Amino acid sequence: MNIISKINRILLLFAIVTSALFTHSCTEEIDTSARYTFTGNTIISYLRTHSDYSEYCNLLDTVNISDYSSSTLSQLLSARGNYTCFAPTNEAIQNYLAHLKDSGVITEASWDAPEFQDIELLEKTRKDIVYNSIIDNGDDREAYQTTDFSISLNINLAQPNMKNRKLLITKVTDDEASDYAVSGCKISNTNCDIYTINGRIHQVAKVVSPSDATAADFFQQILEDKKSGYYVYACLMQACNLLPELSQIEDEEYYRLKMIGVLKDMDKHPTFPFGKGSNSNYPGYLPEHRYYGYTLFLEDDIWWKNVLGLGDAESDMTAYEPAEIVSMVSKFVTDNDLHLKKANEGNDYTKEDNALNQFVTYHIIPAKIEPNKLVIHYNELFYSIANPGKGTTSVFDYYTTMGKRRLIKTFEPPIVRGDGRKGVVFVNRFPKLANGRRDKYGEKEVPAGREGLEINTVDVPDLFNAYIYNIKATPDPTGGLYFNENTAQKMASERIRIDAATFFKELMSNDIRCNENVIGRNQCVGIPTTEDYRYLENCDISRNTKFYYLTGRVSNDGSSCWKNYQGDEFNIVGNYEITLKLPPVPKDGIYELRMGVSANSQRGMCQVYWGTDKNKLKAAGIPIDLRMGGKKWYNVFGVSGASETGTVGWEDDVPGDDLVNIENDKILRNNGYMKAPNSYWEWTTQQGAQQDKQVMRRKEDALRRIVLRDELKADSTYYIQFKSVLSNTETEFYLDYLEFCLKDVYDNPKVPEDIW
Repeated sequence: MNIISKINRILLLFAIVTSALFTHSCTEEIDTSARYTFTGNTIISYLRTHSDYSEYCNLLDTVNISDYSSSTLSQLLSARGNYTCFAPTNEAIQNYLAHLKDSGVITEASWDAPEFQDIELLEKTRKDIVYNSIIDNGDDREAYQTTDFSISLNINLAQPNMKNRKLLITKVTDDEASDYAVSGCKISNTNCDIYTINGRIHQVAKVVSPSDATAADFFQQILEDKKSGYYVYACLMQACNLLPELSQIEDEEYYRLKMIGVLKDMDKHPTFPFGKGSNSNYPGYLPEHRYYGYTLFLEDDIWWKNVLGLGDAESDMTAYEPAEIVSMVSKFVTDNDLHLKKANEGNDYTKEDNALNQFVTYHIIPAKIEPNKLVIHYNELFYSIANPGKGTTSVFDYYTTMGKRRLIKTFEPPIVRGDGRKGVVFVNRFPKLANGRRDKYGEKEVPAGREGLEINTVDVPDLFNAYIYNIKATPDPTGGLYFNENTAQKMASERIRIDAATFFKELMSNDIRCNENVIGRNQCVGIPTTEDYRYLENCDISRNTKFYYLTGRVSNDGSSCWKNYQGDEFNIVGNYEITLKLPPVPKDGIYELRMGVSANSQRGMCQVYWGTDKNKLKAAGIPIDLRMGGKKWYNVFGVSGASETGTVGWEDDVPGDDLVNIENDKILRNNGYMKAPNSYWEWTTQQGAQQDKQVMRRKEDALRRIVLRDELKADSTYYIQFKSVLSNTETEFYLDYLEFCLKDVYDNPKVPEDIW
């Protein structure tokens, strides 16, 4: 939450307007046996008038909004806003203290427990209870009601609580007094949806308390308890010395610098009006935190027992000591070539060039990716947030793994070939797609060995800094997840399109990327320059650069979206110079590198530089004019519609005439451009129906610019730099997505590259 703005809110305290009592139940019918509310109550004034919440109110009076504020949570909940409060009863708080006693944290279930003489433990316990119970929904969004829960089952609420945890909503089937649970805590059917003038209250029977455990804690506990499930990977993580990294939570120095005002929100974007009203620009709000995060795709112990050929020799894998496990798995990895050929097969498992280390780290992405963002749904063809079931194309993403840098692919077909299921996400699935000019880009065929591994998104361990997903590996030695030359060949056999936001792990781990909340703080995020603070590890941002990340989530109702792939973009102004560390290519070869562009009169011109030494990059071609569309050159800055005839040769597709359309594509390529992909669209509603003309391929101002063709090495690290060449510091540099395409794909005489 924005602590500074919340402190300002507290100055505007609300008085209780009246003491008239009214009932307000979860249903349309009034339940006269339910609790009562004061008309005009704030959350805190309602809680104070009900003795069941006296313990909770004491905590709200005691706990400060942050370590940098003397204002309390009770003051916050007296102020203007839209808060969702999962209020625990006195009994729930007492049960929580009993749980801490049973867990050995304290020796008696009381706030007078001797262990609470440790002020740090006492403050942490108090903060955990109240921070986890409150969601600030912001000025532009109403507090959560049970009607929201009914459409959010088994997924996390979009807005995090004050502890920056997204809470999981589930359906309760074994208790007539409760229909829903939040992070396992049942919500009262009679004491829910309690209306106040600054939010909603939902009574919970337990204290909302998501685990604070890290991924390292998770594996360490497995080792200590010899618990089956992921015991094999716990042994491997320890052997590869990955637990210290998996224990990281937050760069607290960033938060400190932001709270004391050394790092400040950026100026409003100079050219584009974000927010409500044509003259409303949001500032570039700096991220609240800089959390570390991890995503792990793991085979379970049962799979390991089968592929290691242990059969029924032992009850489970925990019968073996960690050293035995590591020895068996290391031999298994090398015997089955589940690593790159250049890998060292020795027993120093902590080195990136070690075969076992490469195998283990390929299972880890250094970004915390929640289940609904394993692939990004937003504007794939015929999909919109108003009609999410209408998407007809496959959706995918590529991430760079931990350790030795390699690509890993997530993939969701519109319908799984063979069984007709929807909403199933795989890792490293490489099907043959229905990619003809009149197809829909679903799965046409899934050859043997290219099926990938289904990701199980149910019963994911609740960890502070990580998601651990079980993958459904097949029971054979090469049925799991690994990266070798065969994997590299599959990866390189298709065009690799990567949203630029995927380059930066911090955006996903801090819930910045494609945040679905349509409020200014989430729509327009500013990133500080590198000289002030390096927020993005893989990006250098010069002093005179204003770097904005825009989610593109400008519409709650599905009425419109931008021309961007997956909705979002980087929009950069000033006398800018940015240098990006690019993801690796899967194998050596001649590649074409392209960037998505969206032309308009507010764009500028940039020179692209390229190479392996970011301090000695070479120019890649002539400057790119981002005002150049397919048919128009938007040459007058700030004057809507002013244009001249373009020169790149773009012509709209002629329906049904593939030969003409293919010839037009060739002309564009000869001029260094390609049409935008056919796989996504700019949806707008016209008389209640989406129009086919919004398919991106048919938008002349949305193009792909071919930046270079060069020989790239899989073991090399490449950098790309974009530098302004105009004196006007308000012109925009636009960055949406990049494509790596091997020559075997873009220049294949037998199977031409598709339009998708």
